[in-house]
Amino acid sequence: MEKKSYYRILGVARTETFTGIRAAYRDLSRRLRPGVAGEGGARTVQELTEAYDVLSDPGRRRTYNAQLLTSLAPRSSRREPLVREEVAILGHPTAIRPSFEAMFERFRRNFTGRAVPKSERPEGLNVEVVLTSQELARGCVLPLGVPVFARCSRCGGSGHDWAFPCGVCHRQGVVQTRRLVRIRVPPMPSPGSVLEVPLQGLGIHNFYLRLHLFAEA
Repeated sequence: MEKKSYYRILGVARTETFTGIRAAYRDLSRRLRPGVAGEGGARTVQELTEAYDVLSDPGRRRTYNAQLLTSLAPRSSRREPLVREEVAILGHPTAIRPSFEAMFERFRRNFTGRAVPKSERPEGLNVEVVLTSQELARGCVLPLGVPVFARCSRCGGSGHDWAFPCGVCHRQGVVQTRRLVRIRVPPMPSPGSVLEVPLQGLGIHNFYLRLHLFAEA
């Protein structure tokens, strides 16, 4: 009987750091809790917690890794999800409609609270992902770079440094940073499938991700 792969459950590589394991566990727990994932959510979260409890403990993880090497046949290792290079969701400004500036401003007002239209509703941010044959067979983890904003430490969010415009945030009161969202794509998804991913955990309420999965030609 094959030993359960905790790395596969969390969608991380065997070389993943504790920080990455914790981030993956928290993200999946939020998205797969029973109230969101339905009746199967409780069992899924139970498996996630079991995997996290083992992989977050250095001693238990070493023991598990040793057992994994002896209990998993070579073909099992081929089913480990691939971890792709990071993809910036706003990486192609000229391809964004109606404009990159409008999209960027919509992102930013999640954090500034300025000029928020009363009629604004969550909008899907479409991202196309082309999967290789290996990724289709094994599944993969997509690290997506999402722009977020933080209050400017120089001016405290006022946009001014004494009587002068803040030279760090350029009077915006916030500065741009980046957060990674790890999306686990299951093995053998149907080409053309769409995965929807909420971004509330990053403080973004007027966007959610819509990943369009395509097979490599």
